[in-house]
Amino acid sequence: MCLDYGPFKLISNDQETDLQDIASIMVQEDGLKLIDSFGKTNTLAGQICEIDLLNQRIVLA
Repeated sequence: MCLDYGPFKLISNDQETDLQDIASIMVQEDGLKLIDSFGKTNTLAGQICEIDLLNQRIVLA
């Protein structure tokens, strides 16, 4: 069964980021490193506290 309702969302406090172009999420000591399909990187503070596959969201603490 395939449930594809669009891209995952990254939720941090009240901020919601669309992960449509993100190819990889790497966990680092100081947060998360997001790498898009073009190789561009972005670092976010926080740690993953929930991955909700049904609702397509990743929640940060």
